[in-house]
Amino acid sequence: MATGRPPRGYREPMDDYLVDRVLLAVEQIPRGRVAAYGDLARIAGTSPRRVGSIMRQFGNDVPWWRVVGAYGDPGGNLLSRARPHWDDEGITVKPNGLGCRMADYRADQVALERDYRDALARMLGEHGTPLPPIGAPATQALASIGVTILEQVIEHAEDELLALHGVGPKAIRLLADELGRLGWTWTVRTPGK
Repeated sequence: MATGRPPRGYREPMDDYLVDRVLLAVEQIPRGRVAAYGDLARIAGTSPRRVGSIMRQFGNDVPWWRVVGAYGDPGGNLLSRARPHWDDEGITVKPNGLGCRMADYRADQVALERDYRDALARMLGEHGTPLPPIGAPATQALASIGVTILEQVIEHAEDELLALHGVGPKAIRLLADELGRLGWTWTVRTPGK
């Protein structure tokens, strides 16, 4: 799992699980294809700027040259560094010289998300964080919706989990405490909270 601290200018902590999800999404972009920061943000559950920050800090060990802006432009001086990779993968630069044509090289979004979900399930199955001791009824209720490890908890709103028979405020507090202890945030918030 990745480790790190928040990039300059970010007020929220950068949690390791978010970094891992973004990098995992990048690893699913097929050879010869690209994905926009926004595509990856939607899949991994964050913002395009956060994806950019994660790529800047942690992206050297994944195919970073496949991540571009919404118009196919890598930005900054990245195109000159990406060019050898693009040439090798058959990605051509558009006539304005700034990047590639998204219409020609954008990864299939449905396949990318499916591949990401499959890879995430495998990763969590191998490396997931056990749920804290929230009691058998709450544990069984979470399992009924496919939540068996802590990383899966943050993909559901608190009120959604509270609505499950067997999950009460104490279980939610214990889950939130464990997430906080690990430096993670509950990314799906209950509206109005």
